[in-house]
Amino acid sequence: MVQSAKGDAETSGVIVRDAVSAMQAIEGSSAQINQIIGVIDEIAFQTNLLALNAGVEAARAGEAGRGFAVVASEVRALAQRSAEAAKEIKTLISASTHQVGSGVKLVGQTGEALQRIVDRVAEIDGLVSEIAASAQEQAVGLAQVNTAVNQMDQVTQQNAAMVEQSTAASHSLAQEAETLQASVAQFKVGETASALATAPAPRAASRPGAPAPARSNHMVAALKTLGRGGAALKVEAAPQAAPASEGWEEF
Repeated sequence: MVQSAKGDAETSGVIVRDAVSAMQAIEGSSAQINQIIGVIDEIAFQTNLLALNAGVEAARAGEAGRGFAVVASEVRALAQRSAEAAKEIKTLISASTHQVGSGVKLVGQTGEALQRIVDRVAEIDGLVSEIAASAQEQAVGLAQVNTAVNQMDQVTQQNAAMVEQSTAASHSLAQEAETLQASVAQFKVGETASALATAPAPRAASRPGAPAPARSNHMVAALKTLGRGGAALKVEAAPQAAPASEGWEEF
C-alpha cells in the first residue's frame, strides 16, 4: 500500500509539473496576444486620426467633398469601435494573464507540496521496511521464547513426575518403616538381654575340657544380629564357664 501511494504521489508530481509547463506556455501566449492587441489599438488610433483628417479635408472641399466626409465619418466610427474592442480584449487578456500567473504560482506550490508528500512517503516506506524487519526479528524471538517455554514445560512435567515418584517412594518407605517397627516390636529384646546377663554359668561337665552348650552361642549370635539390624543393642555374652577341675576325686 505504501509503495502504491508512493507511485501515485510521484505520478501526481509529474502531472503537476506538466500543468505548470502548460500554464507557463499559456502565460507566454497571453503576453503575445496582449502585444497584438496593443498593435490593433495603435492601428485603430491611427485610423481614427486619418478619418478625422479626412473629415476636415471633406469640409474644406465643400459640396464636392460631402460624400467623402460621410465615408470618413464611418471610418472614424469603425476605428473607434475597433479601439474600444481592442481595449476590452486587452483588459480581458490582462486579467487572463494575471489569473494564469496566479494559477502557475498555485500549481507550482501544489507541485512542491506533492514533492514533499513524495519525500514523506519515501520516509514512511523506509520506516515501514524497518518495522517489517523488526517484526521479523520479534517473530524469531517469540519463536525462540515459545521453544524455551515448551522446554520449561517439559522440564516442569518431568519434575512433577519425579516429585510424584519421590512421594510414592516416601510413602513406601514410611510403610516399610512401620512394618519394620511392628516386626521389631514382636521381639522382647530387653528381657532376653537381662536374662542372659543374670543367668548362672553352666556347670562343668563331668569330663574335663567339655565345651559350653551350643544353645547359648546361638542366642548371643541372634541378639547381636538383631542389634545390628534395627535396635542397636549392645549385648554382651555371658562369660563362658571355667573348665572343671582336672583333678579326680579320690574314693
